[in-house]
Amino acid sequence: MYSRAHAAISLLVASALVLTRDAVVAGEPTLHPALAMAYGVALGVLIDLDHFALAWMLSGSLAPLRRVLKAPWIVVTDPGSIFETADLGPYHRLISHVVIAGVLVPVIWLAVDPFVGLLSAGVLYAHLLADLIADLRTFETIPRDERRS
Repeated sequence: MYSRAHAAISLLVASALVLTRDAVVAGEPTLHPALAMAYGVALGVLIDLDHFALAWMLSGSLAPLRRVLKAPWIVVTDPGSIFETADLGPYHRLISHVVIAGVLVPVIWLAVDPFVGLLSAGVLYAHLLADLIADLRTFETIPRDERRS
């Protein structure tokens, strides 16, 4: 899924949490609403930076990072050109997001405050769900005999 789609989804989730703050278990937010929404969008987009570390670990190549550093605009204009198929698989991406969220959310909840922890949980859940849906759509377009299990 593209960063601009993750940004839009994260903005919706963050906005919903800010607008319904009185009904949220975490209580009153300690962040200004604009800052909470900016944080949500940043988190929803920047979690994908783990893809570069994963690609490096799995393929031993820094080629994706070099591509972005040479032409940063491809992050928005042509994100599909950043990684090669051999660089990174969908399962690696999804697992790393689950690990990051599983560690990050409780730490933020305890170290910062419950509202920011809940905001982080909502944004990361939406990000992961969007990635799963996008990967499922891609998987369904691949002929059965070419699918890897």
